[in-house]
Formats: sequence, structure tokens, C-alpha cells
Amino acid sequence: MKILNLSLDNSVLDPESKTAKRIAEYGNLVDGYFVVAPGKDKKEAKISEKVFVYGAGERSRVFKLANVCRAARKLLKEEKIDVITVQDQYYLALLGLFLARKFKTGLELQIHGFEKYSGLRKMIAGFVIPRADAVRCVSQRLKRQLISEFGVGEEKITVAPINVNLRSQTLPTGRQVSNIKSVEIKTENDKFIFLTVGRLVPVKNIGLQIGAMAEVVKKYPNAELWIVGDGPERASCEWQIANGKLENNIKLFGWQKNPEEFYNQADAFLLTSNYEGWGMAVVEAASFGLPIIMTDVGCAGEFIENEKSGLVVPVGGKIELEEAMARLMEDGVLRKKLSEGALLA
Repeated sequence: MKILNLSLDNSVLDPESKTAKRIAEYGNLVDGYFVVAPGKDKKEAKISEKVFVYGAGERSRVFKLANVCRAARKLLKEEKIDVITVQDQYYLALLGLFLARKFKTGLELQIHGFEKYSGLRKMIAGFVIPRADAVRCVSQRLKRQLISEFGVGEEKITVAPINVNLRSQTLPTGRQVSNIKSVEIKTENDKFIFLTVGRLVPVKNIGLQIGAMAEVVKKYPNAELWIVGDGPERASCEWQIANGKLENNIKLFGWQKNPEEFYNQADAFLLTSNYEGWGMAVVEAASFGLPIIMTDVGCAGEFIENEKSGLVVPVGGKIELEEAMARLMEDGVLRKKLSEGALLA
């Protein structure tokens, strides 16, 4: 079988990237795996004996899709492609549907969520998704949405959560899990570090964490929030921090290529998104043994079960978030329990 992947992830063009290394493993399962990504420059790279990636080479958004189409058509004419797979349900998926019908291949959509789901995007998704031959999504929550909102047959849907390689440590049970946070007795002067990692965009609702911290530090002045990531909401976060006089308790670190040191130093992890397809950062945090507080989105209810493998609070629930943060600071036994629960999920 030969597969053509239409991707929006330009990191695949770097043979040393995590994406490229992951795709190289896919090549072991098929006769050929070809990837077309927008890219800023036209380039080709051989990732492995069976995996080839192509940059369409377009800086302008207006012509980006046209160049991807041109590169994909060339491959479809030269190679006997069996399946086109697209990690998108909007414009790139529409192109994938057109090419699949023209060249008589199968079409698989990989859906990680419905961010920016409105207007023309909503219309395109409603048209393309039911016409795909197969749909892979990352959670049962998304599967239910695909069935109820788009009328996708259950037999077409495969649920495959996003995985990360956990840092192994053997428990007495024999299970392989990551380092578990031990029960620690915190003194009044010890820092308690809450960590969040992700893009600073409206859907992540980082402002909810900052607002909760403004209340938490009144009782626990040793609490800190470390924000790792960057994006258009950074200025808003900086204003909220300054306005609340929280500069000593909240630190913005920007985007970090290797956030491992932050996971290692933190005591707990926060995710307060209004929406998530799954929540990769949550899985990463669990692999470092961090107890997790998250809103009821994405992997909540599946990977993270309330009171078993994390604390789940309502979307936008500031008071509930404050209470959950206080519980983790005060209860070392709870922290250890939630850490173990997430790693054994």
C-alpha cells in the first residue's frame, strides 16, 4: 500500500524533527509514504527508504493550497497511491476529497479537534467529513461529535489517542510508568509551582489561571505559576499579571524547544482550555509524574478521570479552579494518588 499525506505541519520537512522521525516509523508498515506540506521553499527530503517529504514552496497564503495541489497531483500521477490521508477537516481536507475522487483513491481524515469552527470552515467540514472513507479521531468525545453532528457512521471511525513516550520507572505492580511525585511536606517558604505549557491563544484561556492565581496567592504567597509558550495573547497576559501585581508569582518563559526542565521542576500542571481535541500537553505532563488539574475538555473523562487521575473542573470555572489548586497545595497524599492514577490510566 502507498499513502499520500497532505500535511499542514512544516516540521516534517526537517529530518531531525519529532514529526519526521514519527513518520519514518510509518514507512515500516507500508510500501511507500509520501508527504506534501506547504513549506516556505520548494524542497524534497528522503526520511527513510520508504518515506519522502515534499515542500510545496509558497510564502503566500493565497497560493499555498494551489502549490500543495500541484505537488500532490504530480505524485498521484507518478505513484500508485492507494489512500490520501489529511490531518485537517477544512480547506486541505476539501483538496484531499477532490484529489481522492479524481484519482480514485481512498480518503482518510485525521481529526484532532474543531478549533476555529465557524463560518466557511463549518460549511466545509460539514461537506467533507461525511464523504471521507475513514475518520481517525483522538477521543471518544470527538467520536460522539462526529456521529451526532456530522452523521458519520460508527464503522468509519477509529479512535486513536495521541501518545508520548513515557519516562519509565517500574512500580511494584510491574507496570512501566514515569517518575511519580513523592509526598512532600511543604514549608511556608517553599515554592509550589503550577505549570502550563501551550500556545497563548484565546481558546487556551490562560487568563483563567492568572485570575485564579490572584486569589490563591492571598492565602498561599509561595504559589507560583510558570507559563511556557507564546502567542497573540501574551500582551493580554502581561497586562493581567501587571494589573494584579502578580509579577513575583507568575512568570512568562515564552516558547521553549525543550520544556523538560520545566516539567521536572513543577509540582502540578494546569490546562484551562475552553476546547481541546485531546490535550497533548496533559499527556506529556503525566509522563513527568505531575498531578493535573484540567477543564472538562479533550481527554478529560478518558485519560484523566476526576479524583482518580486528575482533578477536572468546569470550563471557565474560576472558583472550582482555585479550590482544586488549594487542594493540591495542601494535600501531598492526593498529589501522589493523582500522579499514579494518570500514569496507570
